[in-house]
Amino acid sequence: MRVYRRPRVAILSTGNELADLGREPGPGQIPNTNTYALMAQVLEAGGEPINLGVAADDLEDIEGRLRAVEHADMLVSSAGVSVGDLDLVRAALEKLGAELHLWQVSMRPGKPITFGSLRGRPLFGLPGNPVSAMVTFELFVRPALRKMQGHAELDRPRIAAKAAEPIANPGFRRGYLRVTLTPERDHYAARLTGEQGSAILRSMVLADGFAVVPGDTTIEKSEPVDVIVLKPLGVFSG
Repeated sequence: MRVYRRPRVAILSTGNELADLGREPGPGQIPNTNTYALMAQVLEAGGEPINLGVAADDLEDIEGRLRAVEHADMLVSSAGVSVGDLDLVRAALEKLGAELHLWQVSMRPGKPITFGSLRGRPLFGLPGNPVSAMVTFELFVRPALRKMQGHAELDRPRIAAKAAEPIANPGFRRGYLRVTLTPERDHYAARLTGEQGSAILRSMVLADGFAVVPGDTTIEKSEPVDVIVLKPLGVFSG
């Protein structure tokens, strides 16, 4: 769908465990970070975020909020797209007549992701873990937003860095590991931001880029590593 202006992006977070901004988390709850992180990413990509709030793990609540896509050019949801009993986003989308084109991607973090269309508008169902949501936004949603604005260059730049220390990606899924980048004499040195768990927001806050590492692979110190660069060259935190 051609837009060629600031795309309006409806953002929905789901989950009984989420306490929205201004609410004290109750027992078993966590702060809702996804909505506001995704809104910031939409703004950085040139879009206009529309906050649909937090839907409970209730089919009617999710369906009702998703109807707001009528006023948006794109829908982005987080959580509820896996296979648990309370993962109801897919059912809500199907009730609304959405056509789903893919379901799950072999990547780490971010395996449970869906892409489809709803009444001619693209929709992305992102994972619920904060880092997974932000990484999948970068890889899938941001290029789509840039395409809708008529940009020729859709993806972040990539560089061939060198590992400052071993960078391991256990498991068969391709890894998008958060790294800092430090300029050296003739290359950039990539170093993991720390623990890489999909709920560790610090790994994204500190990241200058994503090291793209095949499954079951360790990039040894001084070996080349492909890095998707998130920040302009020269302003790295390292």
